[in-house]
Amino acid sequence: MKIEFTGRQTEVPPEVRTLAERKLQKLARVLPGITRAHVTVTADRHRQIAEASVHSKKVGLTAQSRSNDLGLSVSDVMDKLLRRAQRYVGRRRERKRGRSPRTIAAAAEAPGGDRSPRVVRSRLFPVKPMTLDEAALEVGRRDEGFLVYRDATTERLNVLYRRKDGNLGLIEPEA
Repeated sequence: MKIEFTGRQTEVPPEVRTLAERKLQKLARVLPGITRAHVTVTADRHRQIAEASVHSKKVGLTAQSRSNDLGLSVSDVMDKLLRRAQRYVGRRRERKRGRSPRTIAAAAEAPGGDRSPRVVRSRLFPVKPMTLDEAALEVGRRDEGFLVYRDATTERLNVLYRRKDGNLGLIEPEA
């Protein structure tokens, strides 16, 4: 790994160099294959600004930190790079497993060893007695794509739904 240090309006002290190199070695354990790193230190009146960029074959990460102490700025910028690298590696690892962060969150909310689907109640629909023609008009007005209604002639509960081909389907219970 090639490490470059640049000081703008200031010299880069040896303590800051060793601190940055030590943090970069820690970063290299998380993100293997780092080809080069560049640390820029800028003195702006009483503010010390540290910028760092790390490049590997797959990704380039950058971060910036400002504080009154140069050592604190460099330490903070390296910690930011470490967090970003950990997040990147975690995302790649999960992507290779075929799981997105959303499915991971959903799996974390699911109960322990129970693999059966959960029933989630979302809304209550009023069941009105109406004819099939009235129900078809009501499905045309709604955004849900289905309607649960009581048939006015048979007094049975029916479901009228919009099919993928644009027609309407009817679900009637048996006797």
